[in-house]
Amino acid sequence: METALAKRPEMTPPPTTDEDQRKLCFEMFNAYWEDAFNKGIPFDTIGTMSISAALFALVAKHGPETTAEFVQDLGKSILEDKFTSQRQTN
Repeated sequence: METALAKRPEMTPPPTTDEDQRKLCFEMFNAYWEDAFNKGIPFDTIGTMSISAALFALVAKHGPETTAEFVQDLGKSILEDKFTSQRQTN
């Protein structure tokens, strides 16, 4: 399976601030999730594939050890309810 990291399209200059980059990325991910869901893909499948793609990119950029530490910290954050919002069912 090819990832976006492996085949980069021509890029337009990103917004200059970190906050603006995060906002734009969030909007793009929301559009992707909505499009995939509207095509019949369940949220849990979209989420699993999104996490897998992110992990491939993080390992490629930062290596397996740093990525594993990041994932462990995410696990702690999840258990501390930092990602809790209203749970949706399909």
